[in-house]
Amino acid sequence: MRASLIFGFLGSGKTTLVRRILEQRAADHSLAVIVNEFGEVGIDGEILEGRDVNVVQFNSGCLCCTLKGSLLSAIEEIQNTSNVDEIIVETTGLADPDDLIADLSSPEFQQSVSLNPIITVVNAPKFLKIREMLGPFYTDQVKCADIVLLNKTDLGTVASLENARHEIARINPLASLILTEQSEFDLDLILYGLGIKSSAQLHKKVNAHGYGHEHVHEHVHFQSFVLDAAAEVDRVTVEAFFGKLPETLFRAKGFMNIGPLRHLVQFSSGELNISPAEAEGPLQMVFIGKELDQDDIQVRFAFAGTPANTA
Repeated sequence: MRASLIFGFLGSGKTTLVRRILEQRAADHSLAVIVNEFGEVGIDGEILEGRDVNVVQFNSGCLCCTLKGSLLSAIEEIQNTSNVDEIIVETTGLADPDDLIADLSSPEFQQSVSLNPIITVVNAPKFLKIREMLGPFYTDQVKCADIVLLNKTDLGTVASLENARHEIARINPLASLILTEQSEFDLDLILYGLGIKSSAQLHKKVNAHGYGHEHVHEHVHFQSFVLDAAAEVDRVTVEAFFGKLPETLFRAKGFMNIGPLRHLVQFSSGELNISPAEAEGPLQMVFIGKELDQDDIQVRFAFAGTPANTA
């Protein structure tokens, strides 16, 4: 069995990448997906379900610390109960890769599971700004990668993309850098590492970076809360609400009724994406950030959904 480990900060495009893998390979391969989300409500799992794929979801914590050990247990359970060829692991956007990589580098694990190249997805146009706001833990996601997807290239200038590419190459000169839009590229590079430096680098990284040593997880300082989104609201009101959120709100994601129809609403780094949704889960939004005034956001969000503000 093979396993792919995917890192990337909130809103970088990890879930889009996993969806592409499922859409293109589920018909010919037996796949399982392990999704880890920092908040109490799992939105990505709902997005990925319904594709004849085994989806295992962990919420309210991170596989690298509070849920440490859960990843290996989940992989072992999938091995014992399902006939699966490949496992895709989508880590939370706040994951510190150190402990996860140390776990996956154990001889016991590698006896039964072959690791594909480690991949990190970055929001290329916003890379330098996000790095300045988040510090070392964000850089560590780049350092650990065999492949770095410089995603959302359609949203950046030539200068912003070149600056990101140059800095990422400096941080991790061993990684293969690939420019992408909507996380689209040759999936064989992920699943088989064709032309990519092998994830056999893993053992070298364990020694070079000290993975597995005790360290402080930066994401303990992040907030996460869930707001009810059952009220029907118009698109203009939704756009106005998200246009006034503070920069320290890094991610908002969930389902809302915009007009009479259910939509997936995703907001990150000032970018708002609204698309029709087929998922049938609860109508609610998950907010993640630092130093947020939760009461203020809740009041303004509730006001946006009142009948007086709907069309």
